[in-house]
Amino acid sequence: MKFGANDEFLNGKYMRRNTPKSVVLVPFTLLLIMLPLSLMRNSHESTHVISFVSSVNDTETERCDIFSGKWIPYPEGPYYNNETCPLIIDQQNCMKFGRPDREYLHWRWKPNECELPLFNATQFLELVRGKKMAFVGDSVGRNQMQSLLCLLNHVSQPEDISHKYSSDVIYFKRYFYADYNFTLGNLWSPFFVRASDADSNGHSYNSIMKLYLDEVDEAWASKVENFDIVIISAGHWFFRPLMYYENGQLVGCNKCGVENVTDLAHYYGYRKAYRTAFRTLTNLRRYKGVTFLGHSLHPTLRMGIGTKEGIV
Repeated sequence: MKFGANDEFLNGKYMRRNTPKSVVLVPFTLLLIMLPLSLMRNSHESTHVISFVSSVNDTETERCDIFSGKWIPYPEGPYYNNETCPLIIDQQNCMKFGRPDREYLHWRWKPNECELPLFNATQFLELVRGKKMAFVGDSVGRNQMQSLLCLLNHVSQPEDISHKYSSDVIYFKRYFYADYNFTLGNLWSPFFVRASDADSNGHSYNSIMKLYLDEVDEAWASKVENFDIVIISAGHWFFRPLMYYENGQLVGCNKCGVENVTDLAHYYGYRKAYRTAFRTLTNLRRYKGVTFLGHSLHPTLRMGIGTKEGIV
């Protein structure tokens, strides 16, 4: 993918966008690189070309396909660990509970054509000063929010204000950085659309659920309007047994094993749910923010995102 003038990152390419509400597709591994670049572009309209400056010649800029590259050893290690970030929760604190190896921490993504800048927490906080950012979706997005908390921790420590906005402070978190008037949160909605249990034995890891594919989940939709930056992502929950409903009628399922119900596979529900999410964001009158589509599934399962059969 190439960075170009007046471009917007959409569907793996940079494209010209004239609409006030834009959608940006980016894998989570590069989200924290693309987000500051996008914010800088929006904050400084005169700077149209996103580029990397050569260390040999200050006037030389090079366009870079950041998705073509490889992982290389990085002896300096990670931005944080369980000793430097007190915000890591126990269920994700592998080192605290005895993981012996550390080699997996010492890698960095290296594009073939350029060097990616290291994440700068101070610069990031300056770029989001006065803004509100939310991760919407499943645990992948929640994990990204928690990682961002750790990335910012050595510059500024937030106040947990979750209780002011929700009674469910586990799945609906909000943190406030007073020094920067910046709010960071997550809105839990693994399907984006209304869902309910359909198993008579109750909810379990692989129990069947009902998805109302044309009805947005108000748990996130009713709260998202006040955010300036929204990162939405979902995927893994769509592989469980599901019954699909549209216009209040059962239209098919995924791995339900019910006689006379067509198995439409997880692709069907995945596309429909994303379409409902995008339609909701587009129709929200007070939402004027930027939406990042955080792609959390393996590239081979992209299901034609951006094509005429895709979700965008």
